[in-house]
Amino acid sequence: MHRIFKPLVAAALLASFALPLASAEAQWVFVARKALGRIHQMTEGGQPDGRPGYDFATVLLDAHADKIFSTALELARKNPSVRILMQDPGARRLQIAEGDRTATLNVVPFNDDVSQLMIAGHAGAGEGSTASLVVQAVLRVCKEMGKHCEVSN
Repeated sequence: MHRIFKPLVAAALLASFALPLASAEAQWVFVARKALGRIHQMTEGGQPDGRPGYDFATVLLDAHADKIFSTALELARKNPSVRILMQDPGARRLQIAEGDRTATLNVVPFNDDVSQLMIAGHAGAGEGSTASLVVQAVLRVCKEMGKHCEVSN
């Protein structure tokens, strides 16, 4: 009886530690699946000199980070109205400019199947907000990759 009891207790303890971890991972996967393709945007207030602040747009995509970055880079290269100021494929970071407006794009992997695309835009002196431009850029990447994305409320 004693020989059977110790392994059962050990198995029960192991299961009690593993179940909360499995549950937490399952909850994360559920939340991530609900958030896929939902574009969130935010605007930082204006600068003290009267210039607009930064506009941000983010989206979770079910794709490898390198694929998202290469898609965004290719779209920037094909767009004659923008200039690429900086590209760092290793860090999955890209900075572009259109007139006095600049945008920085980052892709962050969560795992092999889910990554976050983030774009921050900043308007130059005398120019308006870049909010719609950063959202449009996210939508272009989504469309090019065949992903359904929509702006979250």
